[in-house]
Amino acid sequence: MQIDSENPNQPLLVVTQYDAEGRGISYQLEMEEISVDFTFEAHAPYESCPPINQSIRLKVTADFIPYGDEENFPVMEYLDQFQSFAWEEDFDPDSEMIQIETVRRLHKTWDISIKNIDRMRILPKSLRVSYNDGLLWERFQRDFLRWPGGTEDDMEEACFEPAADDLRARLSSVLGTFCSNLNCLRTLCTTHSSLHPQSGSFGGGRPKMTNQSMRLSEGEPCGEECFRLTDESYMDKVYWENKSDLETLKTILSISPDLFPCRLADLCFKPCREVFVQRSHIFPDHMVYDDDPAGDTESHTKNNKTRRKGRKPPRLIFEDANHLSFVPLAPCNHKGPCEKERCECYRRKRHCQLACRCGTRCDRQYRGCECKRCNLNCPCYLNRRECLPGICEKCDARGATDDPCINTKLQRNDTKAVEIRRADYGLGAFAVQDMELGDFIGDYVGNMLTGGDVENLDPVIKHNGRNYFFECSPDSTEEMLDAAPVGNATRFLNHATEELANCEARVLLVNGEHHIGFYTTKAVARGKELFLWYGDRYWPDKGDNLEPSSD
Repeated sequence: MQIDSENPNQPLLVVTQYDAEGRGISYQLEMEEISVDFTFEAHAPYESCPPINQSIRLKVTADFIPYGDEENFPVMEYLDQFQSFAWEEDFDPDSEMIQIETVRRLHKTWDISIKNIDRMRILPKSLRVSYNDGLLWERFQRDFLRWPGGTEDDMEEACFEPAADDLRARLSSVLGTFCSNLNCLRTLCTTHSSLHPQSGSFGGGRPKMTNQSMRLSEGEPCGEECFRLTDESYMDKVYWENKSDLETLKTILSISPDLFPCRLADLCFKPCREVFVQRSHIFPDHMVYDDDPAGDTESHTKNNKTRRKGRKPPRLIFEDANHLSFVPLAPCNHKGPCEKERCECYRRKRHCQLACRCGTRCDRQYRGCECKRCNLNCPCYLNRRECLPGICEKCDARGATDDPCINTKLQRNDTKAVEIRRADYGLGAFAVQDMELGDFIGDYVGNMLTGGDVENLDPVIKHNGRNYFFECSPDSTEEMLDAAPVGNATRFLNHATEELANCEARVLLVNGEHHIGFYTTKAVARGKELFLWYGDRYWPDKGDNLEPSSD
């Protein structure tokens, strides 16, 4: 940087480049003058909050000391809440590398598969626990440690990719990353992963349609080689040389055993009639049963319903009329009726959920409503539930039309747009469009906590003066959301008195899970700020008229 004596306010930037022999070439670069308005007000300090659209479940642990550089933060009071700290975990990188080298030699030298090495249980930790846990996963979170006597091979092949023609292995590999909760089905789910471990298992379906009934069913042939045009003389003329083609068909049939050959032909890249012949060999007509008490639960409950027409249905007792008084159970996962299996839904006298594996026709399933058009008198609305897709069929809770049920706004994420900008007190949420009474603002999301987690965070809340806790029930702290570390636009709604607030929070049971939805209580003009009455419990010592902090 040089200063021109003739023009001291215009500095010059001189760059010198040197070659391999040390010779330098210098040249000037033009610099653009930028004027800074010193009256520009910097944004107030604000803690980061990564955006999410669904609540997550992360355990509150002492990974670090928050506000550790601030003298007035009660460090010891905060640390006293935890029995152990993340930085005290015993980790020996040498031991990890010895284990990895052991696995490599067993796998490469002795040709023992990774799966069989895990079965031997010769290592302190399993190689694969889940998609994000296990020795191999931890190994790939760090750089490979090179050491004398080791190898350059860092077990890349341990995370093998299934063969392109092995459909079952590929499906198992992919399904293992999906949430097993039927209402979620997200990959790498952080909401239900601790409650419903991912599983790569699938299949087990039993066919209900015979091959003869498929052939006699109504429908147009899909082409000249359609199975509908096939006679008995063709049944013994089909032979597939590639065994992987047959395994692919078996895998698809294990998932959807009654899929018609016309569809199977597209999936298997085979002629329709050949697929039909192979299906006939896999599922002979004499092996197909109408009733499957130990297999498909959907058909089981349907057939049981048919047999019960001549007698009265059993009288069931439920103790979950007020869902705000308890934490919803994890969906049951069994085959057959709940009364026979005596699952948790049966023992706790709860209704089954859509995510329960017993099926929508289970006797314990919540019956929903019969409304053609839901309103304030809808049984689901009165019970603070959203209508159930597949059960509340008349009101179109599934959303199959352009005019779906109005009592499904939260699960469809049918929100009104808001924007976050500077308000009288810190940041606030403002309406981007005109809003009417009852419009849905958004689902309050955050980290899902229990009472013990709240106590651990108490010193942090007292220090920063910001409380984003929201309980699902006023009588219990066993189910709470904390939007301080993660959240969405709903966390920015500021407080106002009951008279001035234009929004309210409703705790709803949506597909078996508690959600906190924000709805307008009056018309809100575009550009106006959205306010929520936080309640008396938010201001335990200072009353309702306390002004929010500038943060």
